[in-house]
Amino acid sequence: MLRRVQFHFRYPPFIYGVYDTGDGAIYIFGEQNREIEEVVSHEMLHWVVQKVAGKQASLNLDNIPQELLS
Repeated sequence: MLRRVQFHFRYPPFIYGVYDTGDGAIYIFGEQNREIEEVVSHEMLHWVVQKVAGKQASLNLDNIPQELLS
């Protein structure tokens, strides 16, 4: 397992989106709907939570109700 997170930017993409391998390598394909800084921050948060609390806790980050985030 990688000790550091690595971001791989792929242009032009053959698919669009973000793919996290779960091993510290995150692939960003094409233009994103959000600012790239938001995408990188979001994926870094997933990586840190996975390291501290495990994969399921990291996956649950995308399911937090919006009212809890405000």
